[in-house]
Amino acid sequence: MTKPTEARPPDWDLGDWEKALTIRVGTAHVCRHCGNLVMVTRGGVGVMELRCCGHVMEQEHLPSRGGKGGQ
Repeated sequence: MTKPTEARPPDWDLGDWEKALTIRVGTAHVCRHCGNLVMVTRGGVGVMELRCCGHVMEQEHLPSRGGKGGQ
């Protein structure tokens, strides 16, 4: 019998961790149950799990303001 191979976690360096755990200003989170929208006003590094109506809020990807003058 052979031993099952264990899956190795990815080799991340400090920069990879900081990128993955950075909380960015302007990020929007929405509650899919009531429509509540939350915007991040202070960034940092850490883990953020916003909850509303007893459920985890989802990150909303807002359209970027491309072009001249926000058009």
